[in-house]
Amino acid sequence: VRSVFKSAALDRLIGSSPAARITLPRHETPRIVPLTAAQVQALAEAMPERYRALVVAQAGLGLRISELLGLQPEDIGWLELVVRVRHQLQRDGQLGPPKTPRSIRDVPLPRFVADEVSAHLARWPAGKTLWTAEQGQPVRHDWYGAHVFKRAVRDAGLPASTSPHDLRHAFASWLLAAGESVVAVAERLGHENATLVLTTYGHLVPGSEDRTRRALDAAWSASDPGVTRLGVERL
Repeated sequence: VRSVFKSAALDRLIGSSPAARITLPRHETPRIVPLTAAQVQALAEAMPERYRALVVAQAGLGLRISELLGLQPEDIGWLELVVRVRHQLQRDGQLGPPKTPRSIRDVPLPRFVADEVSAHLARWPAGKTLWTAEQGQPVRHDWYGAHVFKRAVRDAGLPASTSPHDLRHAFASWLLAAGESVVAVAERLGHENATLVLTTYGHLVPGSEDRTRRALDAAWSASDPGVTRLGVERL
């Protein structure tokens, strides 16, 4: 609205913009508290057997739910241990392109996900997509989220606000905890750049306080010959 009024004033359609001095209230986004591996495992156990692999796969691949449900059998590289994200399942049930060009990516396939997906396909063969519902049609994420996932969240004793997107948060937090770079995490998630990863998950990067102290102590010691290695006592 502010930009519309500003353009109207520049075009001399109005004398001045009524939004010129209006400041929006500051909005603080709550810090993400990711699910632990134990919580994700409990959630998978609470799922109906037919849909258990979806929880394991999303947590182990970090895909958006639309990307996960849009996977096709040929997207799984069993020999290379990689998953190729090339489509997403749209709300009309049709396959379409991923959210952004950077969302088209190859994601490493962990062994535990490969084993889970392999066992799933041996029992429930793929159709048009990798995952099928009882009648063989693709799993729609509105139905999956409201009727399957939500019930499993309750049965697993997780917060009621838990959604499939929280598995994507868990994936990112596990990579950061293992020392993976922010740039690599952004690539795995299909983000345009690392900025969103930093703003969303920066507080989850482990050991940043210790690294800050060591860096500052080292810099101070290097510039002051009177400071010992410990940076406490003077000669």
